Amino acid sequence: MNSPHRVVLRLNQQQLELLDRTAARGVAPDRAALVLHALRAYAAAHRDKAQQGAAK
Repeated sequence: MNSPHRVVLRLNQQQLELLDRTAARGVAPDRAALVLHALRAYAAAHRDKAQQGAAK
């Protein structure tokens, strides 16, 4: 389930600064970990919505 995948993001300076500020607050140790956290949260939320829709 945890096979490695590569994700390429193109972020502007403002987005990079936001990632850095968020990581500095202790949400994640670095940009990569923060992006991984966000992707997992997004996937979990959408998986839950898909499962709810399938149950109807």
